[in-house]
Amino acid sequence: MTTMTRRHHPLIVGVAALGLALSACSSTDVADVPAEAATTTTTAVPATTVAPTTTAAPTTTTTTEPPLDTDALIAEIDAAIAEFLSDTGVPGATLAVLMPDDTGDLIELTTAGGLSDMLAERAATPADYYRWGSITKTMTSVVMLQLVDEGLVDLDAPVSTYLGDGWASGYLWEGVDYGDLVTIRQILNHTDGFAEFAFDPGFYIQSSLRIETPYEPEEIVAWAISVGPQYEPGTDYMYNTVGHVVAGLVIEAVTGEAAHDVLRERLFDPAGADDVYLPPAQYPPNDDVAGYVQGDLKLAIDVLPGYAPYKEASVAGDFYDVTVAPQAVVRSAGWTGGGLEAQADDVARIFRSEFTGALSDDMLAEFLTTSDYSNYGLGINVGEHDGHTAYSHGGGVPGFRSDAVHLPDLDITVVVSSNLIPIEPDIGSLTSAVLDIVLAAVGE
Repeated sequence: MTTMTRRHHPLIVGVAALGLALSACSSTDVADVPAEAATTTTTAVPATTVAPTTTAAPTTTTTTEPPLDTDALIAEIDAAIAEFLSDTGVPGATLAVLMPDDTGDLIELTTAGGLSDMLAERAATPADYYRWGSITKTMTSVVMLQLVDEGLVDLDAPVSTYLGDGWASGYLWEGVDYGDLVTIRQILNHTDGFAEFAFDPGFYIQSSLRIETPYEPEEIVAWAISVGPQYEPGTDYMYNTVGHVVAGLVIEAVTGEAAHDVLRERLFDPAGADDVYLPPAQYPPNDDVAGYVQGDLKLAIDVLPGYAPYKEASVAGDFYDVTVAPQAVVRSAGWTGGGLEAQADDVARIFRSEFTGALSDDMLAEFLTTSDYSNYGLGINVGEHDGHTAYSHGGGVPGFRSDAVHLPDLDITVVVSSNLIPIEPDIGSLTSAVLDIVLAAVGE
């Protein structure tokens, strides 16, 4: 994390810290990350479950009694979680793994460690609903590509084809209005030039003053247009959430249905994911997981005017529980670009399905095709782990940091979320450790 000098206003410092934390949302490094000393926290005994998969992907075979020694495997994963919590001071984490056993059958492992709520001393469990942030982008992209495959959307057509001429009027770069020129492909691969609201101090101040009023997607888009492009659209890469909010609006315009319903019908239900929700239209049945911030980000939220009435109740040791304050703004701004709330096993099923049946071969190839400016495809990072191709996406929202990785050659999927941001070392260190454990278990 960048060290800022004391002469900077604390809000600017904190927003910069959040920007650094969220800038990794598109790409969590799945290479090995050395552990670093950090505050030690007392954690609860991890809760674990083992279950056969319920994913609807056509290549899946289920088994009730997988021949792998799942007890030993979970024990190793739990130890990795405990080490991560100890090294980072993170209160709690939830995790799911989908992997083949030594007969080739697909099994599902879920586990959790630490505390979902520090003050209530509530132990984390696999049934907890975490906020998965920008991992939502992969899902929105996949549904968009399904519409492309059906001839309802053209990847290289302007967004205005679907949202109407003038939808982004005034999106000016060097005197040229690009509002009607930004394409569907550009909003999916972050070459659209949009700014990231998570990096903008003014956006945070505005949001804190309307803390009980949810954002409409059109308000997020209007903010980005008012800020203007950060470069000529189509000529560079800058990770942002706005483009995938625009994608949600396109999905609604093309289908005539609400985006959360379209995602459920086309992606969640076919993957067997029942405990998945996309606010603000829908919320999980409970909200027991407290989300914490620390360091400069805590300092920034402390001085936001709208949070003043909640500061005293929100202090949890060195952390600030951002979930004590009203959540309307926090849980609506990301929407189809970062709003998913779900249990870990369902996120794993959905994420795996994106590569194992949700898309045709042609659309999967488009999904994985990176631009000239990054290793980011149309909503997914393309990288590697220990010599294996790795498709990944991170997520970060106030109070939560998440990661998802799929190794296609071995059909291994790992998803993890924690209830603290920022984290050092970042959550990719846990993903990497669990991948190494799983690879060893399958003989890789």
